[in-house]
Amino acid sequence: MKWSTLQRYLFLALCALLLTCVWSYQAFLKIERENARILNEAIPISTEAAELFPALLNLELVVRSYILSPNEADLAQYDRTIDRLDQTVLRLNQLDENHPIMRKLVRTEAIPRIETAKQFYDAQLALVMSGDRTVAEAKRYQGMQYIETFRPIDARLRTDVNRIIAEATNRSEQASSAAKWVIVVVASIAILVLIAFIQTFRMERSKQALIHRSLHDALTGIPNRRAFDERLEQLLEEAKHQQTPLSLILIDVDAFKSYNDTYGHLKGDECLKEVARVLKRQARHGQVARYGGEEFTVLISRGLEETRHIAERIRQDILDLNIVHERYEPLCRVSVSLGLTSLVPGAETTEKEIIDQADQALYRAKENGRNQIGDMAG
Repeated sequence: MKWSTLQRYLFLALCALLLTCVWSYQAFLKIERENARILNEAIPISTEAAELFPALLNLELVVRSYILSPNEADLAQYDRTIDRLDQTVLRLNQLDENHPIMRKLVRTEAIPRIETAKQFYDAQLALVMSGDRTVAEAKRYQGMQYIETFRPIDARLRTDVNRIIAEATNRSEQASSAAKWVIVVVASIAILVLIAFIQTFRMERSKQALIHRSLHDALTGIPNRRAFDERLEQLLEEAKHQQTPLSLILIDVDAFKSYNDTYGHLKGDECLKEVARVLKRQARHGQVARYGGEEFTVLISRGLEETRHIAERIRQDILDLNIVHERYEPLCRVSVSLGLTSLVPGAETTEKEIIDQADQALYRAKENGRNQIGDMAG
C-alpha cells in the first residue's frame, strides 16, 4: 500500500513525539537527580567542610580565654565546639567513593590534625584545672601551630568543595540543556504537525474541488450527468424501499442548434445559463442537472400532479425570459419542451426505464409542436 504525503507527515510526527516523550522524561529525571545531588551532597559537603577551620579556631580562642580567666562559660563553649566538631568530622568521615579527594583529605590529613589539636587543648584545660596554670600559660601560643598547619588543609578542602559544586552545577546545566533541546524538538514536531494539518486542509480543499468539478457542469454550475446518475440511483432505491413516487422531468431547449448557428456559441452559452437559473429557481425541492448539450433534467420525489405544475412553471418562466430567436417561428423566442414521467417504482424498476419513459414523453412533446409538456405516468 502506497502512503500519501499526509500519512508520511503524520507517521513521522507520531514517531518523533514518542521518542521525544521518552527523551523528555529521561531529561527531566536527570535534572531532578542532579538537583538532588546538589542539595543532598554538594551543599552539605560545602557546609561541613567550611565548619572545620572556624571550629578549630574557636577552640584555640576559648582555651586561651580559659587559661587567662577560668570560668564555666568558656568550658561550656569548649564542650559545645567539641561536640559540633565531632559531628562535622563524623559526617565528613562518611563520604562515599564519589568524592575521593575530599575523602582522602578528611581521613588522612584533617582528622589526624584535629585529633592532635583536641588532645593539646584537653591537656591545657587539664593543667588549669589541676592548678598548673603557669605551665598552661607558657604553652598558650603553641596551639597556633595547629591552626597554621590546618590552613592549607582548609584551603585544599575548599578547593575540592568548589570542584564538587562546579561538577554538580555543570551536570545540572547539561541536563537543563538537554531539556531545552527537548523543547526545541517538541516545537519542531509541533511545526511538522501544523504543516501536516495545513496539508490536510489543502488536500481536503483540493479533494472537494475535484469532487465538485467532477459532479458539476462547468458552464452552468449545476450538477452534471454523472451527478444525475448517482442521484437517480439513490432516489430510486429510497422510493422502492418507502414505496413513494419518483418523478423525472427531461427538458430540451427547442431549436437550440439553430440558435447557436444564428447568434454564435457565446450567446448559446448564455442561453443555457439562463435556462439553468430558471430550473434552480422553480425546482428548489428537486435535483437539477445538465444532462448533456441543451438537455436538462429535474429529479423530484413528488407525484404526477405536483411535478406537472413544476414543469409548467419551468416552461412558462423560460418563455418569459424573452430570449430572442428570430429563426424559430412562430414564437421567435427561446422555449423548451419537457418530457415527464412519474411512478411508484416496483422492485424491478431500473434507472434506464425511468429515463426511457421521460425521453419518450419528451419526444411526444416535440412531435406535438414543442413548447409543451409531454407526460407518461407509470
